[in-house]
Amino acid sequence: MISARLFKLLLFFALGLIFLQLVSGVWLFVEKYGVTPDEVYLYFAGDEENFIVAKSFEGLLETAVPHFVAISATIFVYAHFLLFTQGISTRKKQLLIAGLFLSALADIFSPFGILYGYEFFAWIKVLAFLGFEILMGVLLYTLFSLYLLQKRA
Repeated sequence: MISARLFKLLLFFALGLIFLQLVSGVWLFVEKYGVTPDEVYLYFAGDEENFIVAKSFEGLLETAVPHFVAISATIFVYAHFLLFTQGISTRKKQLLIAGLFLSALADIFSPFGILYGYEFFAWIKVLAFLGFEILMGVLLYTLFSLYLLQKRA
């Protein structure tokens, strides 16, 4: 069994890394897609006036697959950190983990709907991304708070 001190140290460094990943994710989302659903739609569907080429199905798939693997692995790892901590109910843990997976899936796969002309999926993309970032922030806050509480005890 891993010692409590080593677990806390690993958790602290892992939280720092995921925080940097979240910050860079927001930065890249805004830089690449924009902020509004209209900007997101134009990025994927294309716009001749602004010389934006529509994305291809193959291109979206090449992006979706590694994101699906990386984000799933990230959630899996941090969910395990959450499951090993005390101070939050099992129900809340389950809701947080399910919300992370569902928002990630919606974020990753919504561009395929945009590609086929459904503007509604641009809204889903923006809301799913925001939801994912907020839920990861909640997860980080929860783990960090529990880490600090355990450190004092």
